[in-house]
Amino acid sequence: MVQSATVTGEVDNMKCIYKSAQLIRQAKNNFSKAGKSQGNITVSSTLDDVQAELYTHIHWIIVGPAQELEIEVRKNRVHRDALTISQNIMYSFKSKRQVNYQPKRECADFCLQQSKENPQVLGLALTLHHDTRNKKLVNLLNAQNLFIPYSRVLFLETALANAVVENTKKFEGLFIPPFLKKGTFVFFAVDNTDFTEDTADGKCTTHGTITVIYQKAEAPGESLCPPLHINDAQSLTDPPITLLYCHATSPNINLQKTQGEKIRYKQKRCG
Repeated sequence: MVQSATVTGEVDNMKCIYKSAQLIRQAKNNFSKAGKSQGNITVSSTLDDVQAELYTHIHWIIVGPAQELEIEVRKNRVHRDALTISQNIMYSFKSKRQVNYQPKRECADFCLQQSKENPQVLGLALTLHHDTRNKKLVNLLNAQNLFIPYSRVLFLETALANAVVENTKKFEGLFIPPFLKKGTFVFFAVDNTDFTEDTADGKCTTHGTITVIYQKAEAPGESLCPPLHINDAQSLTDPPITLLYCHATSPNINLQKTQGEKIRYKQKRCG
């Protein structure tokens, strides 16, 4: 319930705010992301990810309406803040049907819809989990509704792993980045992984290398391979990385174990 106003002027202001909220919600129902396609995970935010009315409203709240920022750095900062806040609001948006639904349990929460996932909640979650592997930190920020749940992060990572494996099948085990284009000059950077060496034989030498490929993003030409197709992984069944890990490092493992036991085995071995 909106806080009751005691002054006539405050009542008028609250009516204006109420009306603007109605208009933004109506616009949200008609919003559809331009160029949205199934099977892709986008982690780069643009204005196409948010509705114009909501973004403009947040922008006006931050710096005021009809205010021009002369310095490009300050302008970009306000744009990024408004874009981030708008995506978080859209991720938290509840339809009229959800609001009017009468749950049978007192502890029932709103269900999160994957159709509301945007670059803000996807990119931040995947990046944080990739860099920290910290389940508690992911759950903490998810509780603040900043990004998707931890379980959803695992599902997407599994879907990405499956997509990479499918890519390697087309090129005899070699992964080809989808952004590489034919007939365009390519730069390579190759280096040994020889830092903080601690080998089993004590010789302190490794022969693994890392290869980085550079190519101009705006270069014309046909792609070497199609983009990774990300299937919607609803469960952690049949993750190819786990199967390869078990076969390669534990030849005596009982392959008749259930898939769940294989997953727990891998998690135990990896710490």
